[in-house]
Amino acid sequence: MATADGCCGDVFASEPNDILQKLNQSVKKIKNLSAQIEYTHSQPLFETQTVRVGKLFYVKDANNSALRINFLSLKQDDLPQQKYREDYIFDGFKLTKIDFQSKSVTAEQLAKDKPIEPFELVQSYFPIIGFSESAALGRQFHISVKQTEPQIFLRLIPKEKSEFFKTYKQIDCGIDPENSLPFDFSALTCDDEKITIRLTKINTTAKIKMNVFDVDIPADFTKTQKIEP
Repeated sequence: MATADGCCGDVFASEPNDILQKLNQSVKKIKNLSAQIEYTHSQPLFETQTVRVGKLFYVKDANNSALRINFLSLKQDDLPQQKYREDYIFDGFKLTKIDFQSKSVTAEQLAKDKPIEPFELVQSYFPIIGFSESAALGRQFHISVKQTEPQIFLRLIPKEKSEFFKTYKQIDCGIDPENSLPFDFSALTCDDEKITIRLTKINTTAKIKMNVFDVDIPADFTKTQKIEP
């Protein structure tokens, strides 16, 4: 897989319709997806960088759709990597965040009557952009493409009325030419911080059991419920 340099001065062309159509077709076919995830957050103002590593699971069928990001380790600057467990579970109606360091669970209601696609919900918390339908991308972003075989990158600039406008200046999304799925995300925030997410060892063939989204929560964890406004 190629990786995006991210938020740099590369030349991007317009008219990415063919690539978006192919991306959309690949995304629609996903029923199961598992991957390794690496999340890097760089803060130039404070000269710090945090790297979290873990796993991502996604299931979609006629009855249920769910997404889980399971962080297992953390590395800060030059310090040694340490165990660090944090879970984010999106079930279409709510986000459940489980922080094993602070021993806390926060459940946030995101939908009421009709479930929302988990890959749409995750976008508000992580710049994992590209797994939702291309029509939705077009409503939120100005899209351009850079294609240097076999590398394909989308550059997404939030539109002024987009829900991402006050969060990101731009997001570069790398598309894997082998499966036409997004795997590399490099976002520049409005605070000039950089967030990079890379998915590796992507598997869309192995069936994932729904119990992977059931996490045992110790009895001494503090629980908080956030109700949708």
